[in-house]
Amino acid sequence: MVISGISSMQSIDPAKTKAQKAEGFTRGASFAAILNGEQQKCPYKHLAKDGLIEYNGVVFECDYNTNSICLGDMSDPKKVLNISLPSGGSLRVNVESIGGLSKAAGMFSPADLNAIMRAISQYNHFTSKLNEAEEEEIETVENLAEGGEAVKEEEA
Repeated sequence: MVISGISSMQSIDPAKTKAQKAEGFTRGASFAAILNGEQQKCPYKHLAKDGLIEYNGVVFECDYNTNSICLGDMSDPKKVLNISLPSGGSLRVNVESIGGLSKAAGMFSPADLNAIMRAISQYNHFTSKLNEAEEEEIETVENLAEGGEAVKEEEA
């Protein structure tokens, strides 16, 4: 009687968790297949169509390798501002395309928008300090050049 009750029970695989069943992962799934599924991460992916997010005329490209969305030309890393988003992933923006972010501000969560605004503010502050330092260096060189000419005139 006990044996017949056991044989009529559904088979239970303790190796499969509820999460694995819900996501379709089974014990026999290949590791590469699982990794490929996880690599398709991108912030605001729910807005993406074919790897592109268009919001108010601003087009972001999903970069699944870095879990980021990109705005502008990413070919020169020196011109790219990389902003970590609190909601996950990052936003990569070409400094020449920062103006376009204002049109897409409504797309971002308040926490992400705060991080973006803070990063842009820090970038602008850094850039102004860098420009000041360059101007001071130019003035110093010019003053030294003028001083050198004055010394030559005194010697003559």
